[in-house]
Amino acid sequence: MKEEELVTGGYMFSTNKDYSDASQEQESVNILRAKADLSNPRTALKVYNKLVENRTFTTVVGFEFLKELQNTILNSGIVKVEDLDGIYVPAQTKCDETDVQKLEEYKLLSEKQKVRITKSRIINTFLVVTILAMIVIAVYTDKTMYAEIENKVIDHYSSWENDLSNREDALIEREDALKPPGNGN
Repeated sequence: MKEEELVTGGYMFSTNKDYSDASQEQESVNILRAKADLSNPRTALKVYNKLVENRTFTTVVGFEFLKELQNTILNSGIVKVEDLDGIYVPAQTKCDETDVQKLEEYKLLSEKQKVRITKSRIINTFLVVTILAMIVIAVYTDKTMYAEIENKVIDHYSSWENDLSNREDALIEREDALKPPGNGN
């Protein structure tokens, strides 16, 4: 709808919601005018009290109708001003399109953050389970198998060490045999 089309009851509304609410109230007012003799002060008083008690109207269209009923009742003199309930006007909150857009952005960011948190929890759970599995494996595995392998490796290297020591001794003996006897070194 264009802004020019948001008119009802002689009032122009800035949002579709306000216009829709006012249009519904205008229809209700038209039905009440058609079905009830509102020129009768007693009927007007009953309708007024019921509408005010239920806080039926929330737009300027409904408030204007309530004010008409109030004037009809007060002009007839069947009720004094102080005995008549006032018209309840709720606090008006302004919410423009930028606020709505920001709210939508925050909702989208909130949803993204929830997804990130869920993914993070899944990954953290997986990592904790993996670490616990590693600890269980380390605690309950047969360590003798590793000890045997380690001993085999140590034995293998120590046999190399013995073999190298024997070769070194043999080389030293050959060197001594090859040295001339008169040399003091």
